[in-house]
Amino acid sequence: MSHNRDAPADVRLLEPRDVLGGEMGKVDERVSSFMGAMASPTRIRVLFALLESGAGEMSSGELAKRIGMSASATSHQLRVLRDLGLVSRSRDGRRSLYSLADEHLGVVLRESLYHVDHARHIGKP
Repeated sequence: MSHNRDAPADVRLLEPRDVLGGEMGKVDERVSSFMGAMASPTRIRVLFALLESGAGEMSSGELAKRIGMSASATSHQLRVLRDLGLVSRSRDGRRSLYSLADEHLGVVLRESLYHVDHARHIGKP
Protein backbone atom coordinates (compact mmCIF):
# COMPACT_ATOMS: atom_id res chain seq x y z
CA MET A 1 0.00 0.00 0.00
CA SER A 2 1.11 3.48 -0.79
CA HIS A 3 0.62 6.84 0.85
CA ASN A 4 0.57 8.42 -2.60
CA ARG A 5 -2.50 10.67 -2.55
CA ASP A 6 -2.79 10.58 -6.36
CA ALA A 7 -2.89 6.80 -6.61
CA PRO A 8 -6.22 5.06 -7.20
CA ALA A 9 -8.16 4.34 -4.00
CA ASP A 10 -7.77 0.58 -4.32
CA VAL A 11 -3.94 0.75 -4.14
CA ARG A 12 -3.33 3.50 -1.58
CA LEU A 13 -3.98 3.86 2.12
CA LEU A 14 -7.35 5.31 3.06
CA GLU A 15 -7.49 8.98 3.93
CA PRO A 16 -10.08 11.28 5.54
CA ARG A 17 -11.38 12.24 2.10
CA ASP A 18 -12.42 8.60 1.61
CA VAL A 19 -14.70 8.84 4.63
CA LEU A 20 -16.11 12.09 3.29
CA GLY A 21 -17.33 10.59 0.04
CA GLY A 22 -14.25 9.64 -1.90
CA GLU A 23 -13.88 6.81 -4.35
CA MET A 24 -14.14 4.05 -1.77
CA GLY A 25 -17.74 3.35 -0.84
CA LYS A 26 -18.95 2.88 2.70
CA VAL A 27 -15.66 3.67 4.43
CA ASP A 28 -17.67 5.63 6.99
CA GLU A 29 -19.71 2.52 7.79
CA ARG A 30 -16.60 0.37 8.17
CA VAL A 31 -14.98 2.91 10.48
CA SER A 32 -18.23 3.13 12.45
CA SER A 33 -18.34 -0.67 12.86
CA PHE A 34 -14.76 -0.63 14.10
CA MET A 35 -15.48 2.18 16.57
CA GLY A 36 -18.65 0.40 17.70
CA ALA A 37 -16.61 -2.67 18.56
CA MET A 38 -14.26 -0.46 20.54
CA ALA A 39 -17.19 1.17 22.38
CA SER A 40 -17.75 -1.82 24.67
CA PRO A 41 -15.77 -1.90 27.94
CA THR A 42 -15.96 -5.70 27.89
CA ARG A 43 -14.50 -5.95 24.40
CA ILE A 44 -11.84 -3.41 25.32
CA ARG A 45 -10.79 -5.61 28.26
CA VAL A 46 -10.62 -8.64 25.96
CA LEU A 47 -8.49 -6.74 23.44
CA PHE A 48 -6.12 -5.39 26.09
CA ALA A 49 -5.78 -8.85 27.64
CA LEU A 50 -4.75 -10.16 24.23
CA LEU A 51 -2.40 -7.22 23.74
CA GLU A 52 -0.71 -7.93 27.07
CA SER A 53 -0.57 -11.68 26.55
CA GLY A 54 3.06 -12.71 26.72
CA ALA A 55 2.46 -15.63 24.38
CA GLY A 56 0.43 -13.59 21.93
CA GLU A 57 -2.42 -16.10 22.12
CA MET A 58 -4.90 -17.02 24.81
CA SER A 59 -7.74 -19.52 25.09
CA SER A 60 -11.24 -18.26 25.84
CA GLY A 61 -10.96 -19.81 29.32
CA GLU A 62 -7.70 -17.97 30.02
CA LEU A 63 -9.26 -14.74 28.76
CA ALA A 64 -12.36 -15.25 30.91
CA LYS A 65 -10.20 -15.61 34.03
CA ARG A 66 -8.01 -12.66 33.05
CA ILE A 67 -10.93 -10.25 32.57
CA GLY A 68 -13.18 -11.67 35.30
CA MET A 69 -16.10 -12.78 33.12
CA SER A 70 -17.92 -16.03 32.55
CA ALA A 71 -16.63 -18.30 29.80
CA SER A 72 -19.86 -17.98 27.81
CA ALA A 73 -19.86 -14.16 27.96
CA THR A 74 -16.20 -14.10 26.93
CA SER A 75 -16.88 -16.48 24.04
CA HIS A 76 -19.69 -14.23 22.85
CA GLN A 77 -17.40 -11.17 22.86
CA LEU A 78 -14.70 -13.13 21.03
CA ARG A 79 -17.24 -14.12 18.37
CA VAL A 80 -18.21 -10.45 17.87
CA LEU A 81 -14.54 -9.41 17.66
CA ARG A 82 -13.79 -12.23 15.20
CA ASP A 83 -16.74 -11.29 13.01
CA LEU A 84 -15.40 -7.73 12.87
CA GLY A 85 -11.91 -8.94 11.94
CA LEU A 86 -10.27 -7.68 15.13
CA VAL A 87 -9.37 -11.06 16.62
CA SER A 88 -7.94 -14.17 14.96
CA ARG A 89 -8.51 -17.74 16.07
CA SER A 90 -6.22 -20.72 15.65
CA ARG A 91 -6.59 -24.29 16.86
CA ASP A 92 -4.36 -26.29 19.14
CA GLY A 93 -6.03 -29.68 19.12
CA ARG A 94 -9.49 -29.03 20.53
CA ARG A 95 -8.53 -25.68 22.06
CA SER A 96 -9.18 -22.41 20.28
CA LEU A 97 -6.50 -19.78 20.75
CA TYR A 98 -7.19 -16.11 20.16
CA SER A 99 -4.90 -13.22 19.26
CA LEU A 100 -5.17 -9.70 17.93
CA ALA A 101 -5.81 -9.83 14.20
CA ASP A 102 -2.90 -7.53 13.35
CA GLU A 103 -0.31 -5.20 14.80
CA HIS A 104 -2.29 -2.10 13.83
CA LEU A 105 -4.91 -2.91 16.45
CA GLY A 106 -2.21 -2.86 19.13
CA VAL A 107 -1.21 0.61 17.94
CA VAL A 108 -4.81 1.82 18.16
CA LEU A 109 -5.19 0.36 21.66
CA ARG A 110 -1.99 1.99 22.88
CA GLU A 111 -2.93 5.32 21.27
CA SER A 112 -6.29 5.20 23.05
CA LEU A 113 -4.42 4.86 26.36
CA TYR A 114 -2.18 7.79 25.46
CA HIS A 115 -5.24 9.90 24.69
CA VAL A 116 -6.99 8.95 27.95
CA ASP A 117 -3.81 9.58 29.90
CA HIS A 118 -3.27 12.94 28.22
CA ALA A 119 -6.84 13.98 28.97
CA ARG A 120 -6.40 12.83 32.59
CA HIS A 121 -3.27 14.95 33.01
CA ILE A 122 -4.86 18.09 31.61
CA GLY A 123 -7.90 17.65 33.84
CA LYS A 124 -10.51 16.44 31.33
CA PRO A 125 -12.69 13.40 31.94
